[in-house]
Amino acid sequence: MTELPGNVGFASPMTERKSSTRNAAVELLATVALAVSLVIAGTAVSIGMARAQVLHAASHPRISAYW
Repeated sequence: MTELPGNVGFASPMTERKSSTRNAAVELLATVALAVSLVIAGTAVSIGMARAQVLHAASHPRISAYW
């Protein structure tokens, strides 16, 4: 029978050592993916706002004259 390592939890110490490098790579990939998606979302929102302002000014010339 093997001796207990004395660590709290269910994972064995062998799997924790091997997966630490893989966990770091997955975390880095997730961080990069989040940053890229935020840039894409910000670009889409800013383009949408710019188009909305252009369409509003062109489609309602009488209303914009009063404001």
